[in-house]
Amino acid sequence: MVPLIIGTSAYIIAGILSLTYSRRKFWFSLLGWTGGLAGLVTGVLIYGRVGSLVSSLGRWGALGVEIRLDETTLLFVALIVVLNFFTLTYLKGRRDGTFYCLYNFFLAASYSVAFSNDLFNLYVTIELMSLISILLIGYDRKPYQIYAGIKYLLISSLSMSLYFIGLSFVYGAGGHLGIQELVEKLGGKTSLGLSVGLGLMLTGLAVKGGVFLFSMWLPDAYSYSGTVVSVLLAGIGTKAGIIGIIRMTALTGWTNLLLGLGAMTGILGAALAVVNRRPKRILAFSSISQVGYILIAVGIGTPAGLVVASLYIFFHGLFKSLLFLSVGYAGVGSEDTSLDRVNAVPIASKVGIVVGSLSIMAIPPFNGYFVKSLLLESAGYEWVQWSILVIGFGTVIYSLDLIRSFLIDPSAGNFGIRSFSVLGFSGTVALSTVSVWFIFGRGPMLNLLIPYHVLVSFGLFAAGGLVYLGLRSQLEKYEFPAFPFDLDNSLISLFTGLLVVVSGMLLI
Repeated sequence: MVPLIIGTSAYIIAGILSLTYSRRKFWFSLLGWTGGLAGLVTGVLIYGRVGSLVSSLGRWGALGVEIRLDETTLLFVALIVVLNFFTLTYLKGRRDGTFYCLYNFFLAASYSVAFSNDLFNLYVTIELMSLISILLIGYDRKPYQIYAGIKYLLISSLSMSLYFIGLSFVYGAGGHLGIQELVEKLGGKTSLGLSVGLGLMLTGLAVKGGVFLFSMWLPDAYSYSGTVVSVLLAGIGTKAGIIGIIRMTALTGWTNLLLGLGAMTGILGAALAVVNRRPKRILAFSSISQVGYILIAVGIGTPAGLVVASLYIFFHGLFKSLLFLSVGYAGVGSEDTSLDRVNAVPIASKVGIVVGSLSIMAIPPFNGYFVKSLLLESAGYEWVQWSILVIGFGTVIYSLDLIRSFLIDPSAGNFGIRSFSVLGFSGTVALSTVSVWFIFGRGPMLNLLIPYHVLVSFGLFAAGGLVYLGLRSQLEKYEFPAFPFDLDNSLISLFTGLLVVVSGMLLI
């Protein structure tokens, strides 16, 4: 398929040239971004002409690599292209050619994940992303970064081994690796081997996707990485696992399982973010919490739910990346939010924190408001709606803590290429709501501005604000426990999650 070939080829060539001719690494990487943008535009034109499209790459028919072009593909590719532009301008040649090579290869692998509709190709591309992520996490060779990278390596390798074992079960049951071919072959039939295989594969993807119980590697990886690496991991890295889960929903009816995992992930992730006091760790646990929204949307089990999930992947990738970029530019990611900081915070960081926080709290007219309102309308069960509201309530509390800690600090007015990158990204996130207009149309967008959704949004904001003001002093005294995220406990948590998933698949 032309869009896939254009985008991945451009990023691979840019990575090779950045390593070979490191003095021109920025311009070669910009050329890679141009290719990624060209692939996106080509994909949009094809989608506008023929709609969703599934085809095989290669001359082997059903045995070829199955690729898919749909809303999920285009939104994820758009996210890659936007983050590529702003991280590239933020870097502006400040890293060596090897870093730029890994950076472009990571984007190439991400681009491939977006189009993958083949179980083995998903394995290859996601594993490639993981290996590059590990190198990027420990790139500065600081001890805590190396520890975070090794922990991710061990957990990631184990999880994808589970995925590969599950893949053999599914292949044995269906005789194909392409998801569409499997759907036609299985015809809705289930078996013990198929259920166990899908459970193992879901476990592997849950580790990659930041699902609670499975993602104890995530807080250290996000917190200890460099700014741009944190942006890539939060904005794109964990979304790859979720893309895999979205693709595999066509194979099985695991609606209730995903709804339960989504509610657990969202609520517990928000609770852990509330009791943290260091900005990058708050954002790391917030990322886990926000994955809960996506799982709930996927678990709704309808085409509308999948569109909402894809749209939330896009919007969350934007505003969470903006928050990480703003915190990283201020250089206060590891400082305690309850203490007064000595150094001034750049104005660009303050703008980015405000825009990103208003988006994640779903305050209209920012992008988070529309996608969370769509999610509330799509949720079929009352307990699911209450779960969404509880997650939103926790989101308000930790977001207000971030806003308070950044706005009370003195401002630094120095402007450079990095500050303009953060400010430009802030403007892009603020205006990204316009994309809802193009995707759903003027009528459905205006229908989301009804009093009910507006009152829910501001009601959560007011309730969360009152609780934050009342409990702030108590929260500052709380010592966050680190032991659940040690390597040995992370592995125990992973196998606990595996038992939950496989048991759930068998019961379903």
